[in-house]
Amino acid sequence: MCSLISSLIYTVMDKRILELRQEIDTLDEEIIQLLKKRMDFSKKVGKLKEKLDIPVEDKNRENEIIDRLTQQVGQNLSEEQLIRIFTAVFKSSKQIQS
Repeated sequence: MCSLISSLIYTVMDKRILELRQEIDTLDEEIIQLLKKRMDFSKKVGKLKEKLDIPVEDKNRENEIIDRLTQQVGQNLSEEQLIRIFTAVFKSSKQIQS
């Protein structure tokens, strides 16, 4: 009897987890589309920087973005996590601009 109850609880929990994971998968797809769009704009910025003989790296701009975005962090995203994520985004953006 106990294993039947455990099995039922696991099945219900499993279904909830699967539903949540589907939502996460959908969000991941949206994030990918937004990152692709961001990289497209970064590539355009890189071409302009090259024409204008401006260095690819702009730490002031990166700091401005971090400052603006850290104002939006909440319970589920710490400032440290945001900085780690956007440091990786900046690195990719600079690579595509080079």
